[in-house]
Amino acid sequence: MSTRVGIIAEGPIDLALLPPILRRIAEERAGVNWPVQVADAFEWLQMRPRGHGGVLMAIRRIVRVLQREPDFPYAFIVILLDRRTQKVQQRVRKLIAGKDRFVLGVAQEEIEAWWLGDRTNTLRWLEFSEPPPGTRYAANGYVAERDNNPKRTVHELTEKSPRLDRVYGEGNLDLARDFAELWDGKVRLKEIETQCPKQFPPFCGGTTQAFRRTRSRGGSLVQGTLPLS
Repeated sequence: MSTRVGIIAEGPIDLALLPPILRRIAEERAGVNWPVQVADAFEWLQMRPRGHGGVLMAIRRIVRVLQREPDFPYAFIVILLDRRTQKVQQRVRKLIAGKDRFVLGVAQEEIEAWWLGDRTNTLRWLEFSEPPPGTRYAANGYVAERDNNPKRTVHELTEKSPRLDRVYGEGNLDLARDFAELWDGKVRLKEIETQCPKQFPPFCGGTTQAFRRTRSRGGSLVQGTLPLS
């Protein structure tokens, strides 16, 4: 038995970092003790567009499918946007209102804020005992959700890390995947909730409820392909 969760997100870094978070929520908060498979729902939809416009197109399409075919290849869909997409958020919320097969998450700036919110694992990955002096991460009272450029903060840290031979720049997928590999099974949800108190707790709560609904059904993994037009 396993649970398959689909992700609709703006880009590949979201797809790299979300699965460890989802699996940790399933285990720690929802009591799911069987495997959780996380998949890119854009591939199932056979869609190429990304960004917030692509997210909106994908949700419209999935909602149409669910109206005809209530069984589809995911127990539920996680949608991730950032706060700068308020108009898209409003449209997505309207499309999924009253439907329990969707969870909408909003990273205040970017998903890197959730990454930085787990200070224990971020520092472990970089092989630091403390943030390097002079970096944004070392600032007194640093709160990840208030960081106006989390990518820049990750970049600063990778520049100084003795472990890494490359930097994050505007978003390095290989580094995100490397961190996600370390993060899997170790995500500190409470740290992220403390560092991202506005957006992460609601996402965590909504995802927990979605997993609990799945647990009450005894898990869900549906194979096959549905008509998407």
